[in-house]
This record gives sequence, C-alpha cells and structure tokens, in this order.
Amino acid sequence: MSAFLGHIHYWLYKKIQLLVERENLILEKTRRVVDDLADELHEISIDTYGAPIDAATPLEDIIDHNNIHGWLSGQINVASVREAAFIKDMLDTNSGDDAVLVVAAILDAFAVQGKACGTVAKESLEDVNAPSIYNALQNFYVNGMPCDGGDQIVEDSPHTFTWVGDHRLQAPYWRTAGIDPQFMQLAYQTWFEAFVKEIAPEFELLTTDDGAQRLYTIQRVQV
Repeated sequence: MSAFLGHIHYWLYKKIQLLVERENLILEKTRRVVDDLADELHEISIDTYGAPIDAATPLEDIIDHNNIHGWLSGQINVASVREAAFIKDMLDTNSGDDAVLVVAAILDAFAVQGKACGTVAKESLEDVNAPSIYNALQNFYVNGMPCDGGDQIVEDSPHTFTWVGDHRLQAPYWRTAGIDPQFMQLAYQTWFEAFVKEIAPEFELLTTDDGAQRLYTIQRVQV
C-alpha cells in the first residue's frame, strides 16, 4: 500500500464508488421499464466515457500512485459524466407512457440511494442538528475535490442550515453530457430529501428560489 494514500483518498474513493453504485441502480430500475433498451444505452455511455470502476477493487490496487490527485479527479469526472449521459439518453429515447415511467425510475434510484446513505450516516451521527446533517451529507455526496472549495453557506444554526444550490461543481459534467440541468437538479434534490428524512426524521430539506439563486435548507420541523 502506498504511504501517500491517506484518509482523504479513501473518503473520495468511497464517494466515487457510490456514484457507480447509483448508475447501476438506475440501470436496474430502468431495465424494468424498457427492458434491453436500458442495457443498450448504458453500453453506449460506457463506450463513450469509459467503463465503471469495479467497486470491489481496493483503492491501493487501482489508483495511479504517481498521480493520486489526477486519478481521483478523473474518476469523479468520468463517473459523473457517464451517469448524466446515460440518464440523458434514457430521457431522449423514450416517449409517452414509457417516458413517464423512466423518469419515475430514475428519480426512484436517487431516492433509494439517498435513503440508504442516510441509514448508514445516522449510525455515526452524534449531535443531531442541521449543520451536522449537512456535514454527514458531504461524506456521501460527490461535491468535487477538496481543493475545489465547498458550497456557499447562507445560514448556519442548530435548527437551520442553508446553502446555495447552484451545483457549480456538477454543472460542467452535465454540460459535457448535454443533459437538461433542471432534471439533474431535481434528481439531486430527490437524493438530498431522502437522505435528510432518513438520517433525522425531525428535519427536512426545503428548496427555495429567491429569483437570483436556488437555496437548499436543512430545517428542523419537529421540536
């Protein structure tokens, strides 16, 4: 094992694995709606952007030890763009009732994974408050590399935590894939809502738009 691999690298690798896991979950759920078409479109995204990493492979066996930062950044890019491209093709290829079912299947995949991550996160959540829930979310949600900087925080209190939901670090991936950013915002909002509800039922995620920017708020709804 490389002496240069630290906690932050394994932390990022786990989040990349979750991206791949969600992509496979989307494939599984859309396959139930459109059968082999889902597999065909997924193969196209793989041929275009590269194959998913094997989530069972230990990080030290797969990472480029001579370019650790570049490898991790590249894997985030590939996984994010491939997922978005697959979703775009699913949305573009289907129409009518199938399109409605495909949208529902994709959003369900985001909700299912968000809930599952919330289940894991609450096991280690010590102080249940809005900021701690937000920090727990960051352990599962791919929000760029640490050097990219974090979200713009608007309010930080025990009962309310608000940040700008512009997805500025995800938007370039969506542009590369050519997908409607509004749909991806909806998908991520679905993931956030499921995560927050599961990790602490007395809190919920609210989304507001003040005309200039979209805001996400983790807010206590039960005393």
